[in-house]
Amino acid sequence: MDKTLYAPLQSISRYRIDGIIGSGAMGVVYQGYDTQIQRTVAIKVLHPHLRTGEHGADLEQRFIQEARAAARCLHPNIVTIFDFGSEKETSFIVMEYVDGIELKAHLKSNTFIPLPSATGICIQILEALGHAHEKGVIHRDIKPANIILLENGTVKVSDFGVARLDTSDLTSTGFMVGTPNYMSPEGLQGHAVDARSDLYSVGVLFYELLTRQRPVREVSLEETLNKLNDANYLSGRNIRSIKPILRRALQPTPTTRFQTAAEFIDSLKAIDDMDLSQATTTLFPAPKDYRPETAAPVENASTSQWSDDLLVSLEHSLAKYVGPVAKLLIRKQSKTAASVEALVSSLTQHIPNENERSQFMKAMERTGITTAGVSAAKPASPAAAQTQVAKDILSATAQEKITQMLAFHIGPLAGRVMQKAMKTTLEPNTLLLQLAKQIPDEKERKKFLEQASRLI
Repeated sequence: MDKTLYAPLQSISRYRIDGIIGSGAMGVVYQGYDTQIQRTVAIKVLHPHLRTGEHGADLEQRFIQEARAAARCLHPNIVTIFDFGSEKETSFIVMEYVDGIELKAHLKSNTFIPLPSATGICIQILEALGHAHEKGVIHRDIKPANIILLENGTVKVSDFGVARLDTSDLTSTGFMVGTPNYMSPEGLQGHAVDARSDLYSVGVLFYELLTRQRPVREVSLEETLNKLNDANYLSGRNIRSIKPILRRALQPTPTTRFQTAAEFIDSLKAIDDMDLSQATTTLFPAPKDYRPETAAPVENASTSQWSDDLLVSLEHSLAKYVGPVAKLLIRKQSKTAASVEALVSSLTQHIPNENERSQFMKAMERTGITTAGVSAAKPASPAAAQTQVAKDILSATAQEKITQMLAFHIGPLAGRVMQKAMKTTLEPNTLLLQLAKQIPDEKERKKFLEQASRLI
């Protein structure tokens, strides 16, 4: 992303804002500059609209808890927190600026990661988690997007945004905490989790590094482990020593898993027919085919009419009421539903309690899923012509800047919302009004319209 592009914030406290690094469900991450110490930093700012509404206080408390959790963890493999606070009703966290590549980018690319490097990555993650666990902090969202690889071979664990401190009494906000693909069984079921849940997630990650696939929960663990036999770069001795490690890491019951990060590390270091010293000299440059992630044009979307963001968001919300079967229900219903409203309606029928059904529907309305979650189908020729007209009256630079401004308010769905609006709107002011509808807070909508109108 071009760091010179417009950012809604120009400064906060003593920090200058130089550009947007990315955005997530809870906030926007900016590249900033500490004018006192004269160093580049990363600044996470909570989405303003999340501070209001039924769960505003809880979400703001969780945001501050992220800072407190990570601030307790000073370790070479953990992104360091420098500062946090609130200014002019804006909550922010200032952290170490890490110039690296997310592990997610490597897994999506054709970059080969040999066994010593894959093992070394997991060992560094476990060393970070071991330190955090000793401080009473559980990460609860270990996944490739939260693992940053530096070119010198160092691994950094980021985003303790859903971490639980052992002293926390923060109540649930009604959303599943964590990312389903990497969550432990107890986490998926909404039960209390401890450090062993993080170790399960590392097991999933290690398996994915070795096979480029994630474990499939619907098949037996032994069948899952047999996929290692297809990894032709692993020797027979490698496989025979790796299988028991993964078998223990991926146990559904916490008491039968590794009990500490140190135990897991010892097992990884003992993998047969592997020279772990090779991992220390392996660099992690950006993959040759790596590009910073942006919202994909609709024309390049998958054959499914539903975006990944929509399906994951639905799964998070639905799982609160029906448990891990949510994933299967969404997979089935999304194949036949003609609209996002029909999909949500069909899922609602599987929630047995009437009050919970009502809560689920209200949650869908609050998040805007029923209006902004669909990845539209390829347009027919008239619609394509409309899109071209819209592009002609709104420059690519203006589109990019307005999308970034919208992301500040609604998170990563902004790109898809813009793409959809561009296919149905011919006049710039109408386009801005349509985009503004996705912002729940009235004051924030007005602020967005004032700023965006200067660009058309």
